[in-house]
Amino acid sequence: MIIEHWENPKTESYEYLKDLVLNPGLFWTYGPSTNPDVNPDDSKFTTNPVYQHCILAAVDVNPDFLIPRVESEHANLVFHVIKEILDFNKVEYTQLHRCVINQIHYWDGKPSPPHVDHPSFEHKNCLIYLNQFDRGNINIYDNMTRDCKLLETYKPDEDDIISFPGYHHSVDQPAPMQRRVVVVFTYS
Repeated sequence: MIIEHWENPKTESYEYLKDLVLNPGLFWTYGPSTNPDVNPDDSKFTTNPVYQHCILAAVDVNPDFLIPRVESEHANLVFHVIKEILDFNKVEYTQLHRCVINQIHYWDGKPSPPHVDHPSFEHKNCLIYLNQFDRGNINIYDNMTRDCKLLETYKPDEDDIISFPGYHHSVDQPAPMQRRVVVVFTYS
């Protein structure tokens, strides 16, 4: 199995973050595409819109960045929760490369195109699912084949935490009238 399932300690900080994110008032930026640089030739994928709250912008987002840049007033809380989760699961790490809170809604029912978060360096991905929704699977693909052969699919539940190496991956949209809210961070 490529996807690792981590335990969620559900600390007081985690519950506070979850409440902050899921209730009105968090600033979201609208993006017209989950993968703006990807132009899939295959009509089974769609670059659906996304709402994001950026916590830590990665160096490969802007060529002027020498180090990742903190972008959210809630960064210290998010970093604290991430550290609690990493420590609780005894995960060895050196640094975070990127952290964002994503919210997607049903668009046309197609998954996003397979993509790698940081194509220029090795990393791991971690997703923390903050709400319950139908559908919304994450799909992991073989990085070595041109057509990105599907290797594994995972259907998340609220409070699940998963991690996987920097493989190509895509996201299925949640069911109509639902949203999928997830903290995504990359690390090494």
